[in-house]
Amino acid sequence: MPERVASVLHEGEASNALHGVINKLAGLLQQDEDVEVAYLCTASAVQVYKVRNEGGNFCGYRNMQMLCHSLPSTTAVPSNAPVDLTEKLNIFQIQDLIEAAWDAGHNCHGRVQTGGIKGTRKHIGTSEAEAVLLYLGIPCTGSVYAGKEAWHDLLDAVEAYYSTTVPTSARSGLHVTKCPPIFLQRPKHSITIVGIERRRSGKRTLLAFDPAYFPPGVMREPAADVKIHTWRAKYVLAQYQKSERYLKKYNQFETLMVDIKPIEPC
Repeated sequence: MPERVASVLHEGEASNALHGVINKLAGLLQQDEDVEVAYLCTASAVQVYKVRNEGGNFCGYRNMQMLCHSLPSTTAVPSNAPVDLTEKLNIFQIQDLIEAAWDAGHNCHGRVQTGGIKGTRKHIGTSEAEAVLLYLGIPCTGSVYAGKEAWHDLLDAVEAYYSTTVPTSARSGLHVTKCPPIFLQRPKHSITIVGIERRRSGKRTLLAFDPAYFPPGVMREPAADVKIHTWRAKYVLAQYQKSERYLKKYNQFETLMVDIKPIEPC
């Protein structure tokens, strides 16, 4: 990795994370009368985005930062975890974790495929994210969705993941759950799923943090100062939506979901 890029990454880590976005998204969804039901991940989720001039190689790392940072508030993190997950990990810490996970035998085919990633700009994806969670002792499940209906199967899986933590009798309206976000890999890019909405028309839309884009300016304002009129609310919400039309462009997806305990049906 060139020293210039390493310097950009080090200097940018203090300014590329945004807290409180989930609660603001919840407010936007409540304003939308076309939403029949919506599920969001834990309110503690942090939106992490690229640093200016870092290039296009680090989306996988940004998504791992978001997933790992949510773990202390959503799952039991082993007390002997080698890193403090209450703090945002930097890219170099994640590279160390991936290498350590491979050393421990988790998805070590990744090392063969990449030749190692420490100190490089090589892309990482679902396999490396899963290796890190397993190394940290976090139960998780990786899944692949392929074919013409991959988009539909993905939406089904995401809706099931979040809705199983909500009583059946309450599955309408808006729900901010205690679930972590989901790592999503699609061809040539990865994003972090933070929720899903079902509209009255029956169409579903993923809600996601895409590290390739900076958050809308209004989302950076203190929550008490955020006043968004209906016409603008739809525009801001659209920055976080991945529609069925968008998903249909791709015939393969991979997800990594932290295992959660569904509630008993009622």
